Amino acid sequence: MDISKMTNVEEKRDVAKKILQYVKDNQTIGFGSGSTSYLATIEIGKYAKENNLHIKAIPTSNEIEELCKEYDIKIGSLVEDKIDWAFDGADEVDPNNNLIKGMGAAMFKEKLNIISSEKTYILVDKSKFVTELGEKHPVPIEVFPRAMKYVAEELGKIGATETIYRGMTENDNAILDTRFEKIDASLEKKIKTITGVIESGLFMGYNIEVMSN
Repeated sequence: MDISKMTNVEEKRDVAKKILQYVKDNQTIGFGSGSTSYLATIEIGKYAKENNLHIKAIPTSNEIEELCKEYDIKIGSLVEDKIDWAFDGADEVDPNNNLIKGMGAAMFKEKLNIISSEKTYILVDKSKFVTELGEKHPVPIEVFPRAMKYVAEELGKIGATETIYRGMTENDNAILDTRFEKIDASLEKKIKTITGVIESGLFMGYNIEVMSN
């Protein structure tokens, strides 16, 4: 990731540094994706080296995994390790701390980390706050490729007004960026009941703490 091309980079770096207060020796930490998580990974890597801390990462993307390795952070697995806590970014945050995530195409692993962690810290700059989810971004939905047509049709039945194929995830699944007439507390579950849906970028009602400037 090219830091020079990031927007609000100094604000994001300031937020990223706030996570250092939670980093302790011998922890297993869930590392999120996106620009602020990228900066947080760098800060944690430097902090761990300076203080001779031994930590293990459960990364949500190949990019973050490679960055962890650059800082000699060991890579763990949800099969073998228990996450002490996690951090991640978000694309939108509403007043009730509900989120849209996944514009970076890692929503499946991100949600796995959140549900596997006792606490997840969401690091965002002020541009990510919205009055209602969907103001700035569609809801990304990870879909088994051969089910795209069926899933798109079913999404229309639960209120989707637009469904656009964006590309593929690192899991070799398709991403459908979807706009909805209304996003409420029931929508995340409705999306997941559609056969062929792997995961959605709606994160509603999870145990998170939002950290910002």
